[in-house]
Amino acid sequence: MKRLTGKSVLITGGSKGIGAACAKLFAAEGARVAINYSSDKTAAEKTLAQITSNNGDACAYRVDMCDIDGLTKVWENVLNDFGGIDILVLNAAYQKKKVVDDTDLALLEKTYRVNVIGNFHLARQFVDHRRSLKQPGVVIVHGSGQGEFVNPTGFAYALSKAALHHMVRHLAVAWAKDQIRVNGVQLGWFNTEGERRWTTEEQMRTQAAAGILMGRAGEPIEAARLSLYLASDESSYMTGSIVCYDGGFALAPDLST
Repeated sequence: MKRLTGKSVLITGGSKGIGAACAKLFAAEGARVAINYSSDKTAAEKTLAQITSNNGDACAYRVDMCDIDGLTKVWENVLNDFGGIDILVLNAAYQKKKVVDDTDLALLEKTYRVNVIGNFHLARQFVDHRRSLKQPGVVIVHGSGQGEFVNPTGFAYALSKAALHHMVRHLAVAWAKDQIRVNGVQLGWFNTEGERRWTTEEQMRTQAAAGILMGRAGEPIEAARLSLYLASDESSYMTGSIVCYDGGFALAPDLST
């Protein structure tokens, strides 16, 4: 039997990159998948088409992660369409590279609203839903090595990811009695559309070969496989953990990334 047969999943930021890889893999493992996206309808439709062409079941909802009322409405629509959600993957993220002295309050606020507040709001909706059913559930949070070490150009993003890492621990403690498992993934440098806003694939290959212990950036499917493990019963005795998954990047980070 497939590992997520009979399960329903909501993935934030699921139209591209690691979120899309999770959506496709989870659907291939039997889950019904809902994704949200903020602006790129074409990318969302492409991800849905790839899932349905392989006999998967998926739908997409457009909402800005800063829009709390919009997120609440999307959550209600997902429940109406799916009847329930068993697994929540908090993947959506916003990053604009600025050093501390160039970071204004507007950037810090937007970064927190997307990366922390929006994702936390959906986590609260999720736990209230699972409690009402008296059923267990799983939350997976995608963090970053920048939440652990100092990359000068990633100040606002790094603060938000450090907050997410600690949120994993707090939620795991608060929700263990409800049989809600909460785990995080400390991601390193992955070959995604988001990263290619700042570097070409060739530049990424060259820099990763020199600056990452395993000599390359990660591929989205690799992050999706770990997320699948955390979502499945294979990790049934695991909560409150933040798994470093970065090819050794955090051991000697190349801060020019």
